[in-house]
Amino acid sequence: MQAGKCGAMSAWSGCDVQGGTPAEGEYRVTAKGGSELQSAISKAGWRIIPLLSVGYLFAYIDRVNVSFASTQMNIDLGFSATVYGLGAGLFYLAYAMVEIPSNVLLMRFGARRWLARIMIMWGLLAISMMFVKTPTQFYTVRFLLGLSEAGFFPGVMYYLSTWFPTKQRGKAMGLFYVANPLAVFVMGFISKPLLAMDGLYDLRGWQWMFLIEGIPPVLIGLAVLAFLPDRPDEVKWLSEGERESLRVAVAEHPQKHEDHSAGGMLAVLADKRVLLLTAIYLLTLAAGTTFILSAPAILMERTGWDIGHVGWLISAGGLTAAAFMLIGGWITDHRGERYTVLYVALGFDVIGYLMIAAAPSAWMVAAGLILSQIGRGAHSTAQVALWADVLKDRRMAIGAAAISSVANLGVWLLPIGFGMAKDATGGYTFGLWAFPVMHVLAIVATVVLMRMVRMKKAGTAA
Repeated sequence: MQAGKCGAMSAWSGCDVQGGTPAEGEYRVTAKGGSELQSAISKAGWRIIPLLSVGYLFAYIDRVNVSFASTQMNIDLGFSATVYGLGAGLFYLAYAMVEIPSNVLLMRFGARRWLARIMIMWGLLAISMMFVKTPTQFYTVRFLLGLSEAGFFPGVMYYLSTWFPTKQRGKAMGLFYVANPLAVFVMGFISKPLLAMDGLYDLRGWQWMFLIEGIPPVLIGLAVLAFLPDRPDEVKWLSEGERESLRVAVAEHPQKHEDHSAGGMLAVLADKRVLLLTAIYLLTLAAGTTFILSAPAILMERTGWDIGHVGWLISAGGLTAAAFMLIGGWITDHRGERYTVLYVALGFDVIGYLMIAAAPSAWMVAAGLILSQIGRGAHSTAQVALWADVLKDRRMAIGAAAISSVANLGVWLLPIGFGMAKDATGGYTFGLWAFPVMHVLAIVATVVLMRMVRMKKAGTAA
């Protein structure tokens, strides 16, 4: 195939632009096939990603809206920072416990039915948070919420890997994952009005928040049940040529030559590269989520601003993270590697969290938040795209769930320790120093991972 005939389509098709026989892990594609592949990817992107992204937006809202609710709820119910940290973190313990079984069942029952089940159940449990009165009830509902939502994120990661070829996967995952920081933006924007409903029909503002934000996932789950396709070969909106082009493109992988005969979770976890991916995700997810779970209270303490101004700051941070999540996904796809974005993004996180912990003025704290969210957005996309680079085919479902499960154990523990540090010292400053340290460790793990992958490639080439 001549390079001129591949042209612009090579970024979508993966065709051999050098001519001659395609290299291993590549495939030959005609101009017509390339056009059909681009058309299939475009159609899949518009019909699949928006629905899943809206679902993930409300998943994250219902996971961490307790951070805004706690500014009223903890006072009303007499919860200490330790009680709150334990309850907030229990979600992630439950989440970690059943992520892998959840993804196994997703493969058995299909993405449409299983993801719809997840959404409907978590929506109903999110609403039930409005009835919490005691620490035990708080712990129980948060634990059940984690059980119900478990498997959604890694399930979607696997699902997208069955619809999008490697060269478009970073962009697709970025478009989905952008709902995470957008959820922070939405929470910061709407939380003050919801809390201001305090007293309406004898309900507190935090109760209205749980009620109103728990209804959409139920409705979205019903929409997923009605409209989300399980596989490309069962949809009518793709032509026969589009389905075949997409099937061939998704089946190919740059590292197809690797031996993956040993299946199952233990084989995935035994891979040192996967262990390093897990370490990076654990460090960044635990730090970022623990901060978000207490962000309103932290920023009110560090800046002296009220909940309204802090809400706007958090919204600005969420919007910033969303923008850089998309930018990071585009850059990693364009460069064909993820590590540079990871290094730079993690560096922004380190600087941002140092400023939040130590800056002497409110505006410098605010600047630190924005820097940390630039890093959070960019490194999130680079990480999940790396998962799909390392894990192949159906093992992506088990591998992504395994990485996420171990990382969420860290998210269970860190909020508890963070709350205990706050109760012991009377403020958040001491606990905040853990966040830049964790991101420095993530940089070290990224360096080791990159060297390991390059050495393996060099050894294979030799």
